[in-house]
Amino acid sequence: MPNDNKILKCRGRELQFGAMPLFMGVINVTPDSFSDGGRFFTTQDAVDRAIKLIADGATIIDIGGESTRPGAEPVEADKQIARVEPVIKKLRSVAPECFISIDTRNSRVAAAALRAGADIVNDVSGLNYDQEIAAVAAEFDAGLILMHMRGLPSTMQSSENSTYQNITEEVKVFLNNATQSAIRSGVKRENLIIDPGIGFAKYLNGNRCLLTEIHRLKELNYPLLVGISRKKFIGEVLNINNPDERIFGTIGVAAYLAEAGVEIIRLHDIKPCKEALTMFLWCKQQQEKQ
Repeated sequence: MPNDNKILKCRGRELQFGAMPLFMGVINVTPDSFSDGGRFFTTQDAVDRAIKLIADGATIIDIGGESTRPGAEPVEADKQIARVEPVIKKLRSVAPECFISIDTRNSRVAAAALRAGADIVNDVSGLNYDQEIAAVAAEFDAGLILMHMRGLPSTMQSSENSTYQNITEEVKVFLNNATQSAIRSGVKRENLIIDPGIGFAKYLNGNRCLLTEIHRLKELNYPLLVGISRKKFIGEVLNINNPDERIFGTIGVAAYLAEAGVEIIRLHDIKPCKEALTMFLWCKQQQEKQ
């Protein structure tokens, strides 16, 4: 039965979607993530950051123990678990209403995170790295985010992995196949989210095509998450090398995605984006009243 894109179910709870996108706040418990690596590497720093993001308007906190920036090398499961498990447990205790996502490609890490209290698994490989993630999500009745990527973080920006004949159609087929595979593994349709993977195995033109044709991905009729925060394509358009200086560019893209009806936007900087989108949507509502 088609999902009407209004509700995501995970672990007995529901996320409601409306005119305003929901915001997923990023917590990288890593020393080497592209934008904030090393800043929230201790459990307390990570939890404090998560609490701030929630106060700023985040509904979901996405916690990862392995960088997936271009060129990043894999991190073994035990090390990822040691990084993220205490953060999830502490955040679950101090912010019980928060939805927690584990950003991992590894089924062992996903299972440990769900046992610790996570609600959602965010698999940037779209089941291409470890297909058991789908069975783990199904066992816990967790939400499952399936993102498009080719290759590994260490190889994804190669010419071979970043060249397409028709990128939107190829990403659409990939995501449709990934969702069907997850459903065959026992994941419920209403527990699934799709993500086009902006910046993952894509050059500037590929990112542009996906953003301008985002409506074609919504035809799959799953809630759509898009991560654009501080990404390289924004720096390329604005000629800004420092990711921390790409906040205004990120807000611009987020407003476009809100207009396009995207359900969830993944961000490092929640407060300025939420304020900008609140006013953008308010102006639209006032116009419609006239």
